[in-house]
Amino acid sequence: MEQLFIRLSTPVHWLIWNSSQQELIASGTLADVSELVQLRDHARARQVIAYASGTDVLMTSVTLPSNALRMLQQVIPNALEDELAQDINDLHFAWPPVKKSGATVTIPVAVVAKARMHEWLEALRQADIDCDTMYPDIYMVPQPEPEHARSLTLGEQVIVRTGEHDGFTCDHHLVDTLMETLTDGLKLTAVEQEDIEVPLSVVAASYHAGLSASGQTAPPINLRQQQFRAARKRSRSGGWHSYRSAAVAAGALVVVAYASQVVHYWQLNQQLEQLQQAITTTYQSVFPNETRIVNVRTQLSRHLESLGMSGDTSSPLELLLHLDGAFQANRDITLELLRYDNQTLRLQVHAANFASLENFRKVANQSGMVVVEQGPVSNQNGAVSGTLTVKKSV
Repeated sequence: MEQLFIRLSTPVHWLIWNSSQQELIASGTLADVSELVQLRDHARARQVIAYASGTDVLMTSVTLPSNALRMLQQVIPNALEDELAQDINDLHFAWPPVKKSGATVTIPVAVVAKARMHEWLEALRQADIDCDTMYPDIYMVPQPEPEHARSLTLGEQVIVRTGEHDGFTCDHHLVDTLMETLTDGLKLTAVEQEDIEVPLSVVAASYHAGLSASGQTAPPINLRQQQFRAARKRSRSGGWHSYRSAAVAAGALVVVAYASQVVHYWQLNQQLEQLQQAITTTYQSVFPNETRIVNVRTQLSRHLESLGMSGDTSSPLELLLHLDGAFQANRDITLELLRYDNQTLRLQVHAANFASLENFRKVANQSGMVVVEQGPVSNQNGAVSGTLTVKKSV
């Protein structure tokens, strides 16, 4: 597999590396990012890995309580605000995946101006180069041993890596001063002194060495995250791959449609069971000594006949049974609360909308056996809750 490494700086340094053969295919420089179009053909059919110039990226860290991990996008910028001269709203903050470990966790953070990110991404887009990964350029340099630092010189600039996620980039004449200021006596070694034939090839070697050592699939901090996350791209190869996304979407749609039907059927059964349970509960409250319930309608009729009750006498069970058709016609209505007092049944129900509640009332009244009137109705969070009073028709 061949890879194209690009350092987004002035000038732009690039190289093509064959990872299977462990050899440098080509390398060169461009005046600036406006000339990236010259790498368009090199980028085709190769993995593109970009590095952002360390002169535009600040490497820092923040220590947070573990319970703040769910809100890192809000917490990290605010935690670093006092350390930064620029408005945090104009800055992009990136960090590696974080796992909870102990009461606190220290998170390495890369900070770069949003305007600079837009500039780099626009230059890549204009050159028609697809690049899902963009790392701070300190990861171009192999990780140093403890109490050591390593550097790579590219033209007039030097990239210094002082730790796993630490380092800086500066002009070569400032290296000694910054080493004294920013580090605590670390010994600096230049990779050019490590018997490397082409110094820039250390970039690819460092990249793959880091993968082998850590088991990760990429260096830790990818700047292309959050609002700068890479969008999915269509395949350039045509054939089945050109239609794969559509086929997957169609398959997902079928699954969702089938799942929706299953859920709807389950909800209807739940509502029917809820009504039947309400009828059964009310029947048991009226006839507590009757333990075996097979058919509420038939058993209720027998009780009425045995008691010699006149046809105009109502009971909660009778009223509920007359509402069965209305519940069947309006499956979205669920029963929340039921009360019976003075031959009047009061229902607290939940509905999808006002029209459904009104239709329930109309269907119930069509039987001519009961009179259903609508009480107070409220609409909360897109659902309707209302009260219905049910009386036997005179």
